[in-house]
Amino acid sequence: MGVSVAEYLGQRADIDNYVIQPAEQGAMCPFMNAPCSKIQQGYEPVCSVRKRTGELWITCRNRLCATLKTVSLSPHQIDILTKIARVVYGTDQVSPSDIYVKREEPLKASSKANYNADYIMVRRGDTKKLVVEMQGGGETSGTGLITEQVLKWRNSENRSNRMLREEVQKAGTIETNAWRRQQEQFIVKGNVAQMSGGAIVFVVGAPIYDYLRSKLDWTQFKDLRDYTWSLAIIGIAEDKENQPVPGPIPLKVDESRVLFTNYGNFLQALTNQGYPTPGAFSGEFTALDGTTVQIP
Repeated sequence: MGVSVAEYLGQRADIDNYVIQPAEQGAMCPFMNAPCSKIQQGYEPVCSVRKRTGELWITCRNRLCATLKTVSLSPHQIDILTKIARVVYGTDQVSPSDIYVKREEPLKASSKANYNADYIMVRRGDTKKLVVEMQGGGETSGTGLITEQVLKWRNSENRSNRMLREEVQKAGTIETNAWRRQQEQFIVKGNVAQMSGGAIVFVVGAPIYDYLRSKLDWTQFKDLRDYTWSLAIIGIAEDKENQPVPGPIPLKVDESRVLFTNYGNFLQALTNQGYPTPGAFSGEFTALDGTTVQIP
């Protein structure tokens, strides 16, 4: 447990050679060409927090790569999408002009319901068409405590970045909930992609990637990166190559957190978890009237 504010309205809080200022209504999101959605909803614009381990956990749905299609793509979105395209298409010889996308594209889930794909991605001259889903992070426990910390900073006459990034010891990240919310999306959108002749790409923050690895036996998945794959999971992590400078924390595709495999095999691994536990169905039971009985 324990997290600290990593980014506030796109400004990293872990350096002290400038002072972050409180955001006001109408402030623009630095990651998309639109006003900050958190501020519009009456929340403090915390984009990401840092776990006690130092790892980044994205808390805003627009931080990794926003999907709002009513505005033009921002430089940040173009950068992230290009980085993803270079990995999934297997070449660094990809420029933004080579990649075509549609945002929030409806995918038919049933006769009465649609899901929206975050992105549909196509590379010029390439037959592989992709559903690309973005899940950088998710919710935190103790969110109210984090907000209290930010308000304490906002209302201080001696505010500093150090004050803003003070650790909130009783707050934490909830990887389990982030993945649970994504599972239905994964199953439905992945199946739609398969039936439509495409593949699915899940772009996730490093902590979610690590959570999945801890839950599933990665050795059962064939490495199909250089073959015909139908599922890719791409881990996004903080890029620490250069010294920190004011502004957003740079992100990169973490090549140590990349999986290219078969969608069907991965889906089977998700549903085929657990071991026989016959002891759970025998032993001492309690009747509803309070008596006990042994069941063999």
